[in-house]
Amino acid sequence: MAAKKGKAKQKVTEFADQLENVFLAGLGALSNAQKMGADTFDTLVKQGEKFRKQTTKRTEALIDDVQDAIREMGDDAQEKAEGLFDQVRDRTKLEKLQDVFDSRVADAMDRLKVPTKKDVDAINRKLNKILKTLEEKEKPAPVKKRTTTKKKTASVKKAPVKKTEAKAVVAAPVAEPAKKPEGKAA
Repeated sequence: MAAKKGKAKQKVTEFADQLENVFLAGLGALSNAQKMGADTFDTLVKQGEKFRKQTTKRTEALIDDVQDAIREMGDDAQEKAEGLFDQVRDRTKLEKLQDVFDSRVADAMDRLKVPTKKDVDAINRKLNKILKTLEEKEKPAPVKKRTTTKKKTASVKKAPVKKTEAKAVVAAPVAEPAKKPEGKAA
């Protein structure tokens, strides 16, 4: 029995040793995992820093592109504004040229004794005023009716009185605006 006890004890010891080895292997694996976890963590930190640097470079490049685009748009807007300003300046030059042309044409028309629209309108106003005055003078003066009181006297028949016919008033024609002289077109 002692031999059986020794064998059993030996088996229990072997089993306990194996159990301890399994336990130690688990602890080793855990330690290894921790080391790998720390190494993995360090690796992830390094990858994150590398990624940040790359994205920072890309972001800075995008910012530069946007700033360049904004500068170009600002330059384009400034060029357009300068173009519009030049057009306004050219328009005022054109208006000055038109004014000079108009004044020279008016001077030439004046030298040729051609009446202007203003002159014709003034003449028409004067003619209308004269015609109105003439019409007022030609109208007969209004006849006033006299009220008489009848006296009772002997009745005497009087001869009928002839009424005078009113003269027909002929209205004078209204002056028409003067026609432009025929010949050269303006």
